[in-house]
Formats: sequence, structure tokens, C-alpha cells
Amino acid sequence: MGLQSNGLSLEIVGREISGRPVPGKPRRPAGPYLLGLPALLLSSLLLIPIAVTVVAAFRRPDGSFGFGNFAVMGDPAALHAVGNSVAWIAVALGLVVVGFLLALVSYRLPGLSTFLQPALVIPFAVSVLVSGVTFRLIFDATPERGTLTAAWTKLFDSSPVWLGPGLFWLVLVSAFGWTWLGYVVSLFRAGLDAIPDDVSRTVAAEGVTGWRRLLALELPLLRPITGVVTLTLVIAAVRVFDLVLIVVPGPMQRDADVLGLNWWRAAGTGEPAGRTAALGVVLFAIVAAVAIIGVRGLRRRRWAMPVSAVRTTPALGRSRPSRRSRRIGWTVGFAVSLFWILPAVVLLATALHSPREAGLRGWWSLEGLGFESFAAAANAGLLRALLSTVLISTIATAVLLVIAVPTAYLVAWGGLPQWLGRVVTSSFVVLAVTPVQMYAAPLRDAIDAAGLTGSRVALALVHAAAGLPFAVLLLRSAFASAPPVLVAEALQGPARQSAVLATVQRTYRPALVAVAVLEFALVWNDFIVGFLISGPGTTPLSLVLWGEARQFSSSSGTVAAAAVVASVVPAVLLLSFWPTVVRGLTVGSKP
Repeated sequence: MGLQSNGLSLEIVGREISGRPVPGKPRRPAGPYLLGLPALLLSSLLLIPIAVTVVAAFRRPDGSFGFGNFAVMGDPAALHAVGNSVAWIAVALGLVVVGFLLALVSYRLPGLSTFLQPALVIPFAVSVLVSGVTFRLIFDATPERGTLTAAWTKLFDSSPVWLGPGLFWLVLVSAFGWTWLGYVVSLFRAGLDAIPDDVSRTVAAEGVTGWRRLLALELPLLRPITGVVTLTLVIAAVRVFDLVLIVVPGPMQRDADVLGLNWWRAAGTGEPAGRTAALGVVLFAIVAAVAIIGVRGLRRRRWAMPVSAVRTTPALGRSRPSRRSRRIGWTVGFAVSLFWILPAVVLLATALHSPREAGLRGWWSLEGLGFESFAAAANAGLLRALLSTVLISTIATAVLLVIAVPTAYLVAWGGLPQWLGRVVTSSFVVLAVTPVQMYAAPLRDAIDAAGLTGSRVALALVHAAAGLPFAVLLLRSAFASAPPVLVAEALQGPARQSAVLATVQRTYRPALVAVAVLEFALVWNDFIVGFLISGPGTTPLSLVLWGEARQFSSSSGTVAAAAVVASVVPAVLLLSFWPTVVRGLTVGSKP
């Protein structure tokens, strides 16, 4: 083939194509992958001990591998604990349903959440251990001390033993629900408030109301938020450990046993390592199966309106509620908020009594008022524990933020192959719900071998590793919610990755605040990680509270005072940032 131009003759010579075609592949820079290296290193604090636990579960005493250790599940006590653990997961799922219904009522009854919202946030700020202390005070079997027992005796002239066989489940579920219901309601309410007005008007114009509206509009739009809420509540249900220890009296704890507690008792009585590891693997398998719900829900979905709904409607705006409906909402909200805040009032009033009077009389008594219980708590090491908890929580939160942000960006916009992104996301979901029992024993042994027993920094790193999966999932959803056009434009510039982060900062900033606040509060309130892994030198608040609560009947005033002090910081933190936290938790799930 020849070509002539301006006296210059060019000839192009081709050759026959041979061999099979090779598909082209876009060249992916390796630089962004380095963003995930710190997360891999931090996660190894959990991954390696988890692998050790799995190997120990399948290793027989003679060194061979098999399922011999899982014969421990034939033990009636272990089977009972498995049943109770599954029941707790059912309680968590039931709480999701109740929270959604309450959010729906508050959404359709204006003014209800005006008073109710702060009352729901305060219980979420306190630890499960504090919640257990509070409800043990309320359900105390002595009419002179127990709030509910005194009321029941006045009304029915009988004194039920609430912490007796069977009835202790009422106390446990009440304490768990009081702690977590505010979180569920707040997230669902934020999702309902985010439904666009034009969509609501269009659906209303189609005559879709009541249950049809719920099934056609609200439930599909809230599916991503449902995934986040379900994942969080399942994690909380799996970690039910301290609640049983603090609420249920010792002689009946076997009846309330969960698999985590069964594991702890087996490890403390010298059971072979393989059998205790098998218990942890069974618990992990149960939770991992439920976590699939979270995997589906954490993916961003958009609701596709039916074709019949796509028509022009007048821009009337959302109808303003009548004054009467607002008054009803305020009245109901005020009444419910008073009822919901009552446990916190019981705790504070008990703490304001002397240790002697708190052990003899109820919180409503005017005798023995003062700060003697707070002084007794301070003498029990409360101040030292307070400083220790501040240090551990601060280090864990700082490490988590530094590592989680680049990792979440890598998963969302770092150019990972689609299959790899799905694998990473699914792995983080499973790791997020992994029970502490899967890595506690090997990690504690490794810390002891390294001479770091009692190290606050070591405990803070463990907390950061445990919180990393959920933080990455949340931030990843926030990053992914940024408009793709903006991200594409930013990637064209010379700065590339830094330009993308600057472009989407408004999107992920609320999620960043949510991660920081929740991590600090969760580490502050933690009991199980410190109890199973740390040494005596760390002395976080929860361990001091647990030490005092073991003699509950004689130290209820001191325990209440320590619980109040332990709850102030997370309560103030969450009340101050709660609107931003809710936006951050739902930013990647908006319709």
C-alpha cells in the first residue's frame, strides 16, 4: 500500500496476523494498592489468631486433623448455650422490626420525636454493663429497693422474683432493648426523612397509601439502612457477655448461658484448647451465616419507580401537619420520653445515696442523700481507670481513622477489580461480626509472650483492629455515594487521588465523624475485649465497674456511682454529635 505527498513516497507493508487474539487489559497502577497495606497489617492482629483458633479446632490430640474436637457440641450445656446465642440473634432481628415500626410512627406523627429523640440517644451512649446494672436495680426482688417490684407489690400484693428462673430473660431483653432501640429508631427515621418529596407526592397521587405505600416505597428505599442496622445489632447480640454476667445471679447463669460465656468457662476450667477452639468456631459459623444479610444491605441500591408513577404532579410540597396532630405528637413523645429516661433517673438517684442507704432503700428515699457513693467509687480506683480509659480510647480512635480512610477509599474508588472489591467487602463484613472468642486466647498468649501484658497501647491496637472492618464498610459506602462524574473529573487532573479525596470530602465527612465518635464510645464502654485479653495493668472503667458489681447487694450505691461517671463522657459525646453521626451512618444509603 503506497502513499504520495509533496513528492514524498511512503509505502506501508503489512503482514498476515497469526496466533490467537490476546484480550487487552487496562494497566492498573500499583500505587493505590499500598493504601490497603496498613489495614492488612492491623487486621493481622485478628486474622492470625483466628487462623490459629481454626487450626486448633480441627487438630486432634494425636496431631492429626478432623472433627473430633467438635464432639464438645454433644455436651448438653454447650447445646443449651448455642440455643441461647441463636435466641439472642432473634432478639436483635426483632428489635430491628420494633425500631422500624417506631420510626414509622414518629415519621407519620409529627412532633413525636421532639422529646423522644434525646431520650433514645442517652441509653445508646451507656455501656451494656451499665445498662445491666441499671435494670438490676429496677428489677431488684426486694420491694424496699426494686422499682418494679415495689410497684407490683402495691398493685397486686405479691412480690415476683424477676431475677429468678425464666423471668430473668425479661430483664436481659429489656436492658438490651433499652440500650439499642434508640440507635435503630434514629437510623430508620433518618432514612424516612431522606425520601424525596417528589417521590412521596407521586406515590400519593397514585393512590398508594397504608400497607401498599410501606411495601412499594418505604421498605425498598430503606433496604440499605436495614442492612447497616441489622449488621450492627447482630454484632451486639453475638457479644452479649457482660450483660448476662452482671444481671443474672450466679446460681442461674447456667440457664442464661450463651456460647461466649460457655467458651469462657471452658477456658477457665482447663478444657483442652481444641475443644474451646471448636466452641469459638461454632459461634463464628452461626454469626457468619447471619452476616450475609449485612453484605446485601451494605451495597448501594436505588429504588426504581414504576412506570405508572412517572407522571407530572403539581409541586404542592409536603403538606404541613395540623396543629392538633402536632400537639398529639408532642404529648405522646413527652410521655414516652419520660418513661424511657426513667432507668437513667433510677441510676443517678441511686448514686446520690450513701452506700449504706442505697443497699437498704430504693432510689426514691430521701434519706442518705449525698456524694458518699462517688467517694467510695473513687477509692476503688475509679480515677485511675478513668485516665486509662481516656488513653486507650484516644489511641484506638486515632489509629483507626488513619488506617480506615485510605482503605475505604481504595475499596470505593481505588480501581480494584470488581471481583476483588466484592471479596474485600465480604471479608470485612465477616470479620466485623467475628466474635472475640475466635481470637482472644491466641492473642492473649502472644501479648504475654511479647511482654506486653497490661500494656494500654497493645489493648488500644486490638480495639482498633476490631473496629476497622465496620469503619471501612461505613466509609466505603460514604465514598461510593459521591457523584461518579465528580470523581471522574478529579481523576483527570495531575493530583489524581488527592483530588478525588478533596472532591468527595463533603460526602464522607459526616461518616468520618460517625466513625470517630462511635469508635471512641464503643472502646470507652467495652468490657469483653478488656476482660478476655488485657492484663490487670490496663484497668479500664468497665473492669473496675465489674469488680465492684460482683458484690452487688452490698455495693449498689458504689456501683451506681461508678456507672454514672463511666457514662458521662460517651453520653455528652453522642448527644453533641448525634445528628452528624446519623448522617454519617446513612450517607451511603440514601435513596
